[in-house]
Amino acid sequence: MPLISIKALPFEPYIEIDSVLKSLSEQIATQCKIGREHIMITWEWLSHEHYVHQGAVVDNQQQQSHPVLIELVAPNYYSHENIIFLMELIAVDISSNLPIHQNNVFISYTPAYSDGIYDQGHVINWEDNE
Repeated sequence: MPLISIKALPFEPYIEIDSVLKSLSEQIATQCKIGREHIMITWEWLSHEHYVHQGAVVDNQQQQSHPVLIELVAPNYYSHENIIFLMELIAVDISSNLPIHQNNVFISYTPAYSDGIYDQGHVINWEDNE
């Protein structure tokens, strides 16, 4: 944990996303002191016909509309301050590595609960590790 799912319209010109994802993973590992084996990040390109914002459909990622959409799933034992730090870190890193303003990044957080995650062949119960 954490699991970060990112969705955006295509950039013009096209951008290779692998280096962006690697940078974000590295920043989270370093800044949050989380092992890389616990960080999962996905990227999905949205089709322009499938994303309406401010009543408009556009062909490519915009600077002032159609925010990059990010879903953050992290353990419920992370403090409020940790979640804020992680969301800010994600927004800053994404905006510094892509042609997108930080104010055009939308992040939502969903807490993950003990016994609510299946990983590495079993249901994870972090309360047993306390």
